[in-house]
Amino acid sequence: MISGFRISGFRNRPHLLRDAQGSGLVEAFVIIGIVTILLTRAYLHLTGYPQVGGSSLHIAHVLWGGLGMVVALVTVFSFLGMKPRVLGVVIGGIGFGLFLDEIGKFVTKSNDYFYRPSVAIMYVVIVVLLLVNRSLHDVRPPTPTEDVANAAAIALGGLDRGLDRARREQALAQLRRAAAAGADEATLTSVRDLLTHCPDRNSRTVPTARELARRATPAFAKGPGMLWTAAVLLTLFSTLGLLSAVITLDDDLRGDEGTDITTVGQLTGSAIAFVLCWSAIVRLRNGKLWPLQFLRAAALVTVLLTEVFDFVAQEFGALLNVAVGLGALVVFSSRIAVTERARALSLGNSAATKLGPLPPREPSSLTVDR
Repeated sequence: MISGFRISGFRNRPHLLRDAQGSGLVEAFVIIGIVTILLTRAYLHLTGYPQVGGSSLHIAHVLWGGLGMVVALVTVFSFLGMKPRVLGVVIGGIGFGLFLDEIGKFVTKSNDYFYRPSVAIMYVVIVVLLLVNRSLHDVRPPTPTEDVANAAAIALGGLDRGLDRARREQALAQLRRAAAAGADEATLTSVRDLLTHCPDRNSRTVPTARELARRATPAFAKGPGMLWTAAVLLTLFSTLGLLSAVITLDDDLRGDEGTDITTVGQLTGSAIAFVLCWSAIVRLRNGKLWPLQFLRAAALVTVLLTEVFDFVAQEFGALLNVAVGLGALVVFSSRIAVTERARALSLGNSAATKLGPLPPREPSSLTVDR
């Protein structure tokens, strides 16, 4: 029986425990929803927007979306293990996409499926969902309670179908981290016992998508060449976007209809990204961190501000612009992480050299209350 634990010094533990797999599942849910929207729009366009229900009824696909999300929830509520959760993510993601695709009908009095800003609304909903997901999992590291709970969940899932080496090592790493933070040894031992009773399962013979992507990534993509490519591409993209917005704004001012808020939004976002990109790219060779941070900020402005207005103006034509912004954001974030790790390692080695050998470690004052 696994006993609970309470550790002095961890009194502000959250009541809700985060799942270590949760962030990836939410992202998969969102990606499936996006793909569902694109496929639905493409299918309806190619088939002439058919109506299901005959001459008197119209069964909108938002109903199928709601049904899919209900099925996903019931599946997750009813069964244990990772497979039901993955099934729930797939069915729920499809339902979410079908539901979100018809948002134009519910924000207009005329039930206008083709309401132009509806694509921008979908985009904002998806971006906010991803930001909330990241803030939940990245703002603070896992607590000892969460580490033990996640390791126990892995162990329980492996009692029936077994554990492969990667999952077992993940659980053991979580237990080691919890032990270093002062978790109750009896609880840790109980979870380790569960892990030892899980039969071994052969590692995947078919590589995962992440493994395939890692193998397919050329050396160019891991070096400075990809960084410069992303920086130049985003700089040109923001420059062309600024010029286009200025020309459009000039045409609006010359006409009788006045200035469109969409043009002002595109101009503002492009101008901010333009200044950040050009300020960074001229000093990118100096090896400092701030040019990379400026470029990442420019990519964030592009994705979170400029593209909202691009979707209003171009609808799904703005997807290429989003791909540029997201691709650049991934490259800059990865490079910043590598640079920060290298600096931390350098500082650590420098400090160790100056201070000499460390004194013997004193016993920890952390007490465990049973």
